Amino acid sequence: MGANTAEAAVPDAIQELSDRLTTSYADLLTAAIVRDVVRDSYRPLSNARIPTYVPILVEHNCRTKLRQLTRRPDPTVLVREHSDGVRGHSITRACRRVRIALTRSA
Repeated sequence: MGANTAEAAVPDAIQELSDRLTTSYADLLTAAIVRDVVRDSYRPLSNARIPTYVPILVEHNCRTKLRQLTRRPDPTVLVREHSDGVRGHSITRACRRVRIALTRSA
């Protein structure tokens, strides 16, 4: 049997999502930050057994994280202060710190 067409379409849908979000947040965040958020949101779902709703779940998660990042006065300050020089780690760490700060304040 060939590859499942839904599984084959997921990476394309994630790329389209990344492009859409990059355009939507162009005034607020850099394209690299948006791409890293999309990649970090997609990674845990990349091996889903049923990939039908993966793009929708990734989009919802990304929009939530991007809204949180844009609410800060300077969303890149976490990235600059806590970057360990490894690509992707600084964004993940920044998102975790934002999530922790928001949960503590709620």
